[in-house]
This record gives sequence, structure tokens and C-alpha cells, in this order.
Amino acid sequence: MIALLPREAWRRNQLVVCVAVFMVFMGFAFVLPFLPLYVRQLGVSSDEAAATWAGVLIGIAPLLAGLPAPVWGRLGDRYGQKPMAVRALVSYVILLALSGAVTTVWQLLALRTAVGLFGGVGPLGLAMATALAPREQTGRAVGSIQSAQILAAAVGPLAGGVLAHTIGMRWTFVATAAACGIALLLLVFFYEEAPRAVAAEDAARDGFGAVLAVPGVLPLMATLFLVNFIGRSFTPILPLHLQRMAVPTSNLALSTGILISAYSVCAALSAALLGRATRRRDPRAMLVATLVAGAAIVLPMGLVARFPSFLGLAVLLGLAAGGSLTLCYTIGGLMVPAPRRTTAFGFFSGAALFGGAVSPSVAGLLVHLHLKAIYYVDAVRSGPARAADHQ
Repeated sequence: MIALLPREAWRRNQLVVCVAVFMVFMGFAFVLPFLPLYVRQLGVSSDEAAATWAGVLIGIAPLLAGLPAPVWGRLGDRYGQKPMAVRALVSYVILLALSGAVTTVWQLLALRTAVGLFGGVGPLGLAMATALAPREQTGRAVGSIQSAQILAAAVGPLAGGVLAHTIGMRWTFVATAAACGIALLLLVFFYEEAPRAVAAEDAARDGFGAVLAVPGVLPLMATLFLVNFIGRSFTPILPLHLQRMAVPTSNLALSTGILISAYSVCAALSAALLGRATRRRDPRAMLVATLVAGAAIVLPMGLVARFPSFLGLAVLLGLAAGGSLTLCYTIGGLMVPAPRRTTAFGFFSGAALFGGAVSPSVAGLLVHLHLKAIYYVDAVRSGPARAADHQ
């Protein structure tokens, strides 16, 4: 195993963190396809209540993860990123394994809440991948982490559905815990912690205000909120929208899965390519270009009437704007001093998580006005995102 890893410490760290992040996020996605069925197994009787519970259980962890993200980031700056990542992964292994043994839906809610509050792998992964990387390789490191997360979200639900069908829903939670356990072992044995100077410890004690006072941090947080808001806003309405396109009811689930997977793969490719491109090009200029391109593609998505055209636009959107978050994180990693970087990534990840958590609810509310209203809102929101990035 060691012989297969790159010799340079920063390349080795980047590879190890990418694989670990992929395993964790793929494991999280394992449980998404069958949560409504698992809720029914736990005693929730009606379809409506099961759907409501499933929505709460899916959304509660990422929503709550945004609240303590800056705290875990600051602790990573102060005590080391690797120890904090190990703590997060140990908590994941325990909480996810216990999720397969619950007897009531309230117990499952408590465990999902704890996963959100005691996690923190997202901002830690970004900081750990960039810790030893040369400054010009920051975008590449961030892009690789973003690609790993996006691909995990594309592969995880399908793999989870197969696992639930093969070994059962409860054992799939154990498989999720095992995936996090593999990530834990990778970090423990193969990740090399960056040396921490006294100056870094002093900087970590400056508190959150020192990070928020860095010029450009608050506008970048607003941009991250808006970018992830747009990226996560389509999912709740996709089946209804595809039904209006005359997609047969029997094919709705498959068509929705194809659409999301195609977008995710293209977004992962975009994240990797744009991350590498930051070595030669200005990430701010590229971010503005992706936002403009995204707005130009989102608008006609609300106008096309056939599934093949809509799928083509989704592919273009993934390629054109799928790397926007990567560019945002790259800009943030370059603007914040290294001793405060993990704290900063905590704030950045929190802003993105809140945007992604709020957007499905907003999309659901807009359906009462017009089914396709979210596409027009997203196109308009790209304007404030560009303005925020320029400040």
C-alpha cells in the first residue's frame, strides 16, 4: 500500500484525504434511497408521515453540521487537523452503527442529529488536503476534494439501494460505519500532519473575529451560500417537472436518477478541471465566468418541453457551473493565512451547507406559485452571487 502512494507528502496527503472523503460521503449516501422504508419499519404508518420523517432525517445532519463547522475548524487550527478528523470519524463509526439497531424513529433522529453536530469532516478535509500543498496547487487540492464529494453523492444512493436489497436496511448502516472506518484507518496510518509553529497556535487563539475580519471573507461566504442554494434547489421538483414533460410515471425514478447522476459526474469533472486551471488563471475571473454561464443555462431549463433537451442542459450546467464551489473554496484558501485556514474553511463550509439546506424548502414553497419558478429565481440569484464575489 505504501509503495503505491506518492513520495511527496502533499500529494500523498491529497490522495489519502480524497479517498477518505469519498468513502465517508459515499457511506452517508448509502442510506438515502431506503430511509422512507426504514421509517415505516420503525412504526410510522402513513406514506405522508414517512415522507415527512425521511425529509427531516435526510436534512437534519447537513443542516446542523453548518452550525459547529467554524468551531471544529478553529479546534483543528489549535490542536491539529488530523486529531479532529480522527475524532469526527470515530463518532461517525459509532453513531452510524447504532443507527442500524434503533427501535424507534425518535432514536434515529437523535443519532442523525448527533452525526450533524459531532461531524466536521467537510471543512477538515479541505484544510487537510491543502495543508502541505504549494500555494499554486491549492485549487488542484480543493478540486480533488470537491470531485470526491460529488462522485460519492452520485454513486452512493445506487450502491446503498443494492446493499439494502442484498443485506437489509439495518446492515447497510453497518456498511456505512465500515466505510467511515476505512477512512479512519487511512488517515491514522497514511496522513502526515503539517508542522505547527508557535505562530500558528497564537493565530488560532485570535478567535473567529480574526477570520471574519479578513477582507473578502464575508462576501465569499455570501457567494458560497448562493452557489450551493442554486446547486441544491432542483432536486425536490425534478420528478414533478419530468412528469410535466410526459415522462411515463413508471420511468420517473429512473429518469430522475439518470439526470442527477449525469449532472453529478459532469460537476465532478468541472471541479477537477477548474481546480487544476487555477494554477494558470485567476480563480475570481473563472468564478464570474461560471456564474454567468450557469445563469444562462438555468433560465432555459424552465422553458424546454422534452426530457432529452432538459438532460442536455443539465449536463451543460454541470460542466459550466459544477466547479463554482471549488473556485470559491480556492479563493478562500488563498485569501486566509495558513494558521487560520481550517477555521476559515469551517465558516465557508457552514455558509454552503446553510444554502444547500434552505434551498429545497424554498423550492418546495415556490411550487405553490409556479412549478418552474425556482429556475427563474436561480438565474436571478446568480447576479447577487457575482456581485458578492466582486466585493
